Amino acid sequence: MSKVLRSFSIFLLLSLVLGALASAQDEPFTMLSMQQVSDILGKPGVYVFDVNEQEIYAQHHLPGAVHVTDAKLKKYLPRDKNATVIFYCAERRCTGSAMAAREAVKLGYKKVYTMPEGIFGWVGSGRPTESLKASAQN
Repeated sequence: MSKVLRSFSIFLLLSLVLGALASAQDEPFTMLSMQQVSDILGKPGVYVFDVNEQEIYAQHHLPGAVHVTDAKLKKYLPRDKNATVIFYCAERRCTGSAMAAREAVKLGYKKVYTMPEGIFGWVGSGRPTESLKASAQN
């Protein structure tokens, strides 16, 4: 019985991994690591968008990130459709960044990316952040 259970567990795990890989390959955008985002953050033509709830954005966000607060994504995006646009949300299970990235592609943007680790991964790695609380104190 334990052999059957172990085989089923392995099958289930492989199915989940392969399903995740297949769905990632079907997306119209590319996923970037935190290091890749860190390397281009603040460079000309690079725009970063935080799609988290207000409370999360207020506590921590990537330096220079624009907070997307409603579904009208177009009003936040740059005019240049060849600009690099990066979306992130809280962490890997969050779907907001992927939804925003898909919408940006539909709007004609060519260099669309997500950072799956999100702000929680960014903070956990010790990378610099900004907060609205710090801004309010200055």
